[in-house]
Amino acid sequence: GGRRMALNREWHRDHRMPPRASREQRIKWHVAHAAACACRPIPDSIKADVEKLLKLRSKT
Repeated sequence: GGRRMALNREWHRDHRMPPRASREQRIKWHVAHAAACACRPIPDSIKADVEKLLKLRSKT
């Protein structure tokens, strides 16, 4: 299954973390990232917020 890496590369190319991203932007980025490829763990500082959003998303 070597195809996943190409997807990750494309996703990261299209979804750059903004420089000096606000907490809100970082949370949104990690929510999208977790859904797309989750190639790195969510930082503990925003993990609770990210997981809360992911749970809300998966309910709908």
